[in-house]
Amino acid sequence: MFKTTVLWVALAGTTAASAWLWIQWRAEREINQQLLARVAAQAHQPAPAPKPAPVAASAPQAASPARTSNLKLPAETAMPEPRPRLREDSRRLMASPEFRKAYRERQRLEVENTYRDLPGLLNLTPDQTERLFDLMADQGVKLLELQWGWPASQQDGKSLQTMSAELRKQNDAELSQLLGERNLGELKEFRGSLESRGEVDALRAELARTSEPMREDQFDSMLAVVHAENQRADQELKARTGNDIPLAPGFISSSPASVELAIAANQRIVESAAMLLTPSQLSTVKDFYRRQRLQMETQRDLIRLQGEAMIRKPN
Repeated sequence: MFKTTVLWVALAGTTAASAWLWIQWRAEREINQQLLARVAAQAHQPAPAPKPAPVAASAPQAASPARTSNLKLPAETAMPEPRPRLREDSRRLMASPEFRKAYRERQRLEVENTYRDLPGLLNLTPDQTERLFDLMADQGVKLLELQWGWPASQQDGKSLQTMSAELRKQNDAELSQLLGERNLGELKEFRGSLESRGEVDALRAELARTSEPMREDQFDSMLAVVHAENQRADQELKARTGNDIPLAPGFISSSPASVELAIAANQRIVESAAMLLTPSQLSTVKDFYRRQRLQMETQRDLIRLQGEAMIRKPN
């Protein structure tokens, strides 16, 4: 989940505006939570012994500030939102007919690009394909309206999570009416493998620039390997951190745990690829994952250094 989203962005061409805003929020939140952990750790260290006051001092001492360890706020509220105007700006955008029209057009293009292989798998006619892609684009706009309009979009006191689940259920019913229950299951399976498909598509694009492009049978075999490793890495990260929040497209998690697990998963992919690709193809794949590893490590280090700079005391 966390190791190939940058490839997905390159494949999709552009990221939706909602994903961009979510990326900013998650990146800054990650820094804030790292800062919170550091502050909490420092708060539990023994305080240095106070220096004896000068005998001649006559002014009363200032009151001691409250200790951080006395704060009982959860991590989600211990620091302010990094962008307090984010929701207000989002609602203003959605109220603009021009923005809604432009966003829907972009959503339609992204759906067509992302699911371009789906019609062949489902044996859809051109007319069915057009209706499917139109419906999926409209559903994406509705979900964005719900999220960006919150809490004004709230109904009957329901939580955003509950209303989002209800909207997805309604979307499934509409898709089932158009495709049939069996094809809806195929669509969900295809959607579940999108990240892996994006990664293998990126590998195929790399190999297309060489004298040995990836064959169709190699694509299917590599997809099975990559998808299995992505699922394994996601489960390992969840077991290690307890975090089950999916990341939006375009976001690269840079925590030490996610980077470590991603690098290990990539290495297993390369080892399995050795049995599926030619030596020349394998060399290209190795270089592909080498660059990805460097990008993840650099992003991780930048986040760490930003956090350290923000809590470093001035000289």
